Amino acid sequence: MTTTTTTTTVTTMTTSTDALDATASLFSVLAHPGRLGVLHTLYVEECMSVSELTERLGVEQSAMSHQLRILRDARLVIAERDGRHSRYRLADAHVARIVEDAMAHVTEVIPETVPR
Repeated sequence: MTTTTTTTTVTTMTTSTDALDATASLFSVLAHPGRLGVLHTLYVEECMSVSELTERLGVEQSAMSHQLRILRDARLVIAERDGRHSRYRLADAHVARIVEDAMAHVTEVIPETVPR
């Protein structure tokens, strides 16, 4: 089903088992604090090398490379060659919105009386 508005076209994803499984896998990748730290850092900085990410997040280069591979496999980051090195960025605006919305959600102030 496609809904057209004056500014965007949105395709509604069906709730098939495959779509639910793929979404659960995405959240599984996002659930790791180290990977989420990489995504948040790339959200803020836009593009960084492995060594820059390693230094910024305080992890070993081998661990960073491992997390970046998982994020690439999940299509959350893209590696771009810069000479002999790779620079990483978020794959697209969807990933940026996921990171932005998740961070906003966990930092929002919840009123004491929330209707249930």
